[in-house]
Amino acid sequence: MAQGAGAPGRGQAGAAAAAAATVQGTEAGGSTGRAETAAAPSSAVPAPPPQDARAAILVDGATGQVLYARNADVAMPMASTTKIMTALLAIERGDLEQEIVTGERAFGVEGSSLYLALGERRTLEELLYGLMLRSANDAAVAIAEGLAGSVETFVGWMNQRAWDLGLRHTRFADPHGLSSRDHYTSARDLATLARVAMANPTFRRIVGTREYRMPWPEKRAERVLQNHNRFLWRYEGATGVKNGYTRAARGALVASARRDGVELIGVLLGAHPTGMYRDMARLMDWGFAHFEPLQLVRGGETVGSVPVDGGRRDRVPVVAAYGSRWLVPRDEPAPAVERAVQLAEPLRAPLAAGTRVGTLVVRVDDQVVDRIPLLSGASVAAAPAWAAARHALAGWAEPALLAVAAVLGLLVGVRWRRHVMARRRWRRRVAAFDPMMWYAFRPRDPGAD
Repeated sequence: MAQGAGAPGRGQAGAAAAAAATVQGTEAGGSTGRAETAAAPSSAVPAPPPQDARAAILVDGATGQVLYARNADVAMPMASTTKIMTALLAIERGDLEQEIVTGERAFGVEGSSLYLALGERRTLEELLYGLMLRSANDAAVAIAEGLAGSVETFVGWMNQRAWDLGLRHTRFADPHGLSSRDHYTSARDLATLARVAMANPTFRRIVGTREYRMPWPEKRAERVLQNHNRFLWRYEGATGVKNGYTRAARGALVASARRDGVELIGVLLGAHPTGMYRDMARLMDWGFAHFEPLQLVRGGETVGSVPVDGGRRDRVPVVAAYGSRWLVPRDEPAPAVERAVQLAEPLRAPLAAGTRVGTLVVRVDDQVVDRIPLLSGASVAAAPAWAAARHALAGWAEPALLAVAAVLGLLVGVRWRRHVMARRRWRRRVAAFDPMMWYAFRPRDPGAD
């Protein structure tokens, strides 16, 4: 567990998307593409057990849903949990087979060490195992210099990546986490960073390794690296991630564990350096015991159909790019779930199957919990020219017919009114007629004379 000078002792020591996002559509956020929305536990859920830590948070690793938080946005020292960012950047920007030469700055760094010799050549992958299992500060500096040319440049990369991830309470001053006033984070930021890092298969594999052996030709032996993260050894279902300690930071622990298909990520900052493992185990037990997943959408599920212009078919089915679930309190009625399809713009053929066509907005109890990319579930070919013309004419036909009908109706109305008025005039004349006058002007009968 020791991460720097004055460490109390060493012990032997989880998707997408995200995502994801992506991010899925990425299934993973962070790059996972998913909404990281905090949800307060139900009043029916008992309070979690107390922790000695000054700040704590427990989140769902898949969605970022916050199950518990205390002082989660307070900026605090992070000790060697810094190396989560160091390792993530190294994996993203480097080649695992790349050889890195140990320079003087790496050779002389204090604290936990891989005991690299000056000029020693190691692959990036070997250094990453030393970084995350042994918490080697010399490996951190060697990685920074080997990839960026200097520690300062690499630290700039770290801060830029933190900004890109929205970590607004985080600042890095070095790649290892030795005490510095300008080096801090928050429990929430660390949880977000851990979610992104654990979505990377290489990172997940390294931090989930209990023991790693690397050749040590200089001593004609092997370096046997045991993971200093005691949580990984002690907790059932533990999958990672990193512990740390300095006198200024006290204990720092970022832990992850998976049970029954649910992975939780917890962070403790300013904790007792040995008691934090017990406190984290209790916090994880509380989360697994009182929350269960509610399936909101399944990956590939058809969630509706949308109109398409200019195609051989008028509508196309849309499917969810990835599945989504939400943790809800156990033994309570299921919350109200609402799913709404949003189109970015009207669709027009030709349209290929799998094309991004919109977003499925998922709400739980009126709270937006996910925005899932929607893909066309089938291809739509463009209609032939004659069909398009017929469709256009059909589009004009209806208003034209309505206009003709209106004109005809008007003409019929006019003629009917004229007919009615003529009848009225005739009746008035009949009513005012004098029969004697009619007799005087009657046609004479030629045979009467």
